[in-house]
Amino acid sequence: MQENEERYRALVECSPEPIVVYSKSRISYANAAASRLIGAETPEILIGERVLHFIHPGFTEMAKLTHMLLLEGKASEVIEIKLVRLDGKAVDVELRAVPVKFHGTSFILLFFRDITDRKRAEAKLIESETRFQRLLQLSPDPVILHCNGVIQIVNDIGIRFFRANSSQEFIGRSIFEFFSPEDHPKIASRMNQAIHSDGFLGFQSYRMKVLDGTELDVEISSVYVDEQLGSPIFQSVVRDMTERKNTEEYVRTSEKLSIIGKLAAGIAHEIRNPLTSLKGFAQILKAINTKYIDIMLEELERINYIVNEFMTLAKPHSVTYTENELRPLVVSVVRLMQPQALLFNVDLQLEAEANLKKVLCEPNQIKQVIMNIIKNAIESMTTGGVVSISLKQKDEFNALICIEDQGVGIPEDQLAKLGEPFFSTKDDGNGLGITICQQILKAHQGTLTIRSKPNVGTTVEVEIQCDMRDYAP
Repeated sequence: MQENEERYRALVECSPEPIVVYSKSRISYANAAASRLIGAETPEILIGERVLHFIHPGFTEMAKLTHMLLLEGKASEVIEIKLVRLDGKAVDVELRAVPVKFHGTSFILLFFRDITDRKRAEAKLIESETRFQRLLQLSPDPVILHCNGVIQIVNDIGIRFFRANSSQEFIGRSIFEFFSPEDHPKIASRMNQAIHSDGFLGFQSYRMKVLDGTELDVEISSVYVDEQLGSPIFQSVVRDMTERKNTEEYVRTSEKLSIIGKLAAGIAHEIRNPLTSLKGFAQILKAINTKYIDIMLEELERINYIVNEFMTLAKPHSVTYTENELRPLVVSVVRLMQPQALLFNVDLQLEAEANLKKVLCEPNQIKQVIMNIIKNAIESMTTGGVVSISLKQKDEFNALICIEDQGVGIPEDQLAKLGEPFFSTKDDGNGLGITICQQILKAHQGTLTIRSKPNVGTTVEVEIQCDMRDYAP
């Protein structure tokens, strides 16, 4: 038995883990590793010292509770505490305590493990993660971390960008859900390229659909970060380019309109003078021979109409804005368009809400807008049908004119181009009608909205003000 005791003592002495034995709250044995942990030159220095003397004040209560369990004969779970070395420095340790009896006397065996380095590493990891989270949240652009295409983290800007309420609406979803299936191969190819290159991919343009169904023009840059269980992790930065693209398109259109306006003014001036003379001589000749003169006058009138459109585009006339009843104004246009509607077998139907407010406008210009829209609606219905015209009070300050046809409709790619000078969906159109309507409504601080489906029809909404609120002609 003594031989076994000596063998166990030798094992404890040689153990790289600190081991302490105490009885009645005082140390009765400590191995060499324990003395190094506490900062004692020899284990003997520790003999007789109270165990609580080496427990950090912040962990005294935990140590007392553990001691009470040990007195009941129960071994403790592994706990993390701080010890205070002889030089006053604190050291993080894991502790497991086991009650034993030896020759009828109760002892407590304390097994320590120095976890200072691990704690430092954990602290650095937490600090690094905190710094990363801060950088993530400070980013002015949406940032997404995804593993093999599955979203892991998204910053607050990203949550708002994707029209979500919280990150939980993203976590676990595939990034591919937000892109057209046609773009999936390109996205997968770029991710693979990032893994096998220097890890960084420059910005690439995409069309993305967010949670509320809105489609946005974006640029995305991705970087390969690391691996998780063999799957690649990427960080992607998203930039919303929709507003910039709209601004660029607006600038291009404005520049085009400016150039066309100057050109139109010159052309109109050069044509108008000889045109006036031709019309005058044609009227004189009409008294002699009417066979071809009517045709000539019709064509001259058509040229005059185009010249007037050019002049409107070049420099809108100075007009006076007055309050006008909307229904009589629209009724007069409907009556004027009835003959053309009959030729196309089209029925013009007008409905107006009661108690419509007066609208602030130049009546002839608004008539021109409505006439243009109804004319387009009639001409789109080659087999006849109904054009519905409704007048509504949208809100306290705005009235709404809605014109809906049952025509051939407009393809989506052409719908975006409506309003561009000289772009027309009709073979014989000059593309100036909608452009001029937009110019007139812009001067009235109104809006023109067009929705269309091929083979179903087109709906045009004209919104116009009812009062002088914030109005500056």
